[in-house]
Amino acid sequence: MPNVLSAQERAVLAMRSLYESYGYTRFPMRRFEEYAFYLENKSFLRSESVLSFTDANGRLMALKPDVTLSIVKQAQEDGLQRLYYNESVYRLSPTDHEFTEIGQIGVEMLGEIGAVGACEVLRLAVESLRLTGVRYVLDIGHMGFAAQPLAALAPQERQQAMRLIRQKNAHELGALLDACDLAPQAAALVAALPQLSGSFEDTLPRARALAFTDAQREALDELKAYNGALRRLGLNECARLDLSVLNDLDYYNGLVFQGYIEGAPRMVLSGGRYDRLMRKLGKKGGGLGFALYLDEVGRVLSVPAADDADVLALYAPGDDPVQVLSALEVLRGDGLRVYAASQAPAGFRAARVLRFANGVFEEVTD
Repeated sequence: MPNVLSAQERAVLAMRSLYESYGYTRFPMRRFEEYAFYLENKSFLRSESVLSFTDANGRLMALKPDVTLSIVKQAQEDGLQRLYYNESVYRLSPTDHEFTEIGQIGVEMLGEIGAVGACEVLRLAVESLRLTGVRYVLDIGHMGFAAQPLAALAPQERQQAMRLIRQKNAHELGALLDACDLAPQAAALVAALPQLSGSFEDTLPRARALAFTDAQREALDELKAYNGALRRLGLNECARLDLSVLNDLDYYNGLVFQGYIEGAPRMVLSGGRYDRLMRKLGKKGGGLGFALYLDEVGRVLSVPAADDADVLALYAPGDDPVQVLSALEVLRGDGLRVYAASQAPAGFRAARVLRFANGVFEEVTD
């Protein structure tokens, strides 16, 4: 069968080109890190399980379960860094609970990140979802809205509450809050989080009615500004406000977001601001980025395309190689996907079939 790029491979190449056009450089990633590094930051990881081994020098090493930690660890101290990556991580699969290799592509902005930088990362997240070629939605939230009430809970209660909020399980969340010693205003805000999602126009007023601190109102003002920027850029059609989008309070602050595409049962993109992780690892400035999970995208894009190539170009074994290759370059110069062969592969699909004759490829009419 022909070696034609898959829809996922074409999307990844387009994303890499997009990131580079914005001045992002590819981060050179090592496959291994010392296990102790992940042990110290295990609460930042999506799963605390890490695949480890002992190297030839007797050090306990780990196959990396996360990219952001490695990037922040090696971040420069000064200036604004724009980095992207296309790497694999090794985590427990959410379906069969076995370690699996998971492909990711994403960007990280490190340093003094202002409103322009935040809008840039949001724009790249939207454009990345768009490049999958599938209908998508980006849910946008802010850690500053719920951070103070959640921080008032005991650690175990907070962890349970955040899990129920992410699951949008309002009933069990209400029962949990009834058993907690939380101020009425704070409890009301946390209890409402599973329902605080939808269009910005509908959801922002409901959230404002629950806000009782300046930090919460500032978070909502920031979200309104992001939505306004996306609208002016023509990118807000598939953006929603979702204040149930939460990440770990010890590492994340500010903007958080998640992306979904039609046909994928789980989120395919996750991002947010992680200034607290930067502080924890002794770095100055802020951090903001996202990862797109290629295994989830691949399950959707693995559906066969209508055609394997735009053109099937047929030639005879005795044709002049130089003439054939020159004629193929003319076709490819028009931006077409061309597969050349002396006979059509079994089951191969192409929009057009051409045959080499008299120094050029001509339409096959029979």
